[in-house]
Amino acid sequence: MSITGPAGAPPETAAIRFVALLPAGWHAEISGLQENAAHLRIAAPTDTTPAQAAEAATGILSRPGLQGWQLVDD
Repeated sequence: MSITGPAGAPPETAAIRFVALLPAGWHAEISGLQENAAHLRIAAPTDTTPAQAAEAATGILSRPGLQGWQLVDD
């Protein structure tokens, strides 16, 4: 999963905030950072559907401190 943000927004901070807001039972590893993008490996419970994962990610990105960041298809 990747998230991208506005120019000049630090991807390190966004990645840490995103990981901190994951639902209980979910785990993430930051797999790469670019100028305005963070790449994450997300592990969700086995019964999580792709739609549920996308909904959770979108919800996280709507939280304070992450507005302006968006989910990108890898």
